[in-house]
Amino acid sequence: MKSIFPLMLLLLSCGTSAEEVKIKWKGDYAHNSDKHWSKDNPYDSGFSKNFKNGTPQEFGEVKKDGELNGYIHSPKDVKGPVPFVVVMHGCDGMTTSEKEWTAHVVDLLNKEGIGALVLDSYTTRYVDESCGPPDQHWGRRRADDAYSALDYIVEKRLATEVYVMGYSNGALASLMAMTKKEDDHPHRFAAGFSIAPNCYSVITKYGDYYAPVIVFTGDKDNANPSAPCHEMMKKKRAMPMRLIEYQGVDHGFILNQPAKVGVHGWSLTYNATAEKDMMTTIISAIKTKKFAKGVELR
Repeated sequence: MKSIFPLMLLLLSCGTSAEEVKIKWKGDYAHNSDKHWSKDNPYDSGFSKNFKNGTPQEFGEVKKDGELNGYIHSPKDVKGPVPFVVVMHGCDGMTTSEKEWTAHVVDLLNKEGIGALVLDSYTTRYVDESCGPPDQHWGRRRADDAYSALDYIVEKRLATEVYVMGYSNGALASLMAMTKKEDDHPHRFAAGFSIAPNCYSVITKYGDYYAPVIVFTGDKDNANPSAPCHEMMKKKRAMPMRLIEYQGVDHGFILNQPAKVGVHGWSLTYNATAEKDMMTTIISAIKTKKFAKGVELR
């Protein structure tokens, strides 16, 4: 089981006050089923009514109910509800680099009077990572994780409105959460921010969305290539959808770490300019509530 202590030290170091909470997972919705994961049903089994649904990453365990770890950060010296963002990690869980990234995101949001809930999908499921082929399954599973966090924020009356933001597998989960397939939830997100997502999924590529979405990608991303995201943008939708593609940028552009090639052969190179532009765009959208359509190359 991953230790929470490095995460807590990082969160304290960024000058914010973190409240660790347990979030009851909810999955009993019409879009889900009782079918367990199998080799014949590796993807749609992600739409599950079970907290654990028998994937290899869960060592085949099936469990109906469960809780997720969450870390709530409210802006200092601000009274009453504020805009909130549910922040979702990538396929490798709350690794050191992603803990540092979420701490950075929290710091920037809080300085602008925006709250954040950093959501850990894997520790309480005893999942190490879901990179590669499991990405599609876990993108579906984690959409309900995001809604469980949304329900918690609403029930605690912490927010004026809530947004969802995710990286890599968390980005796919964020996209999935914004589709009309997930609109049977009692509460909904104001908008979604998807960073370096897998855009291959038929549901996200050709589906409709119930609120605005901004997708950020890099033209050199060899983990989740940008071409399927461009294909996704060809569908006409009523809700604003915007694709921002950073030139010369790969999958790791938000992770402030030495450049490397990951175990799956994916290039991971930090790009401070692109990362800063992305966060500025997200914060501006939250504060102005203005969302444009179309594709931008930056």
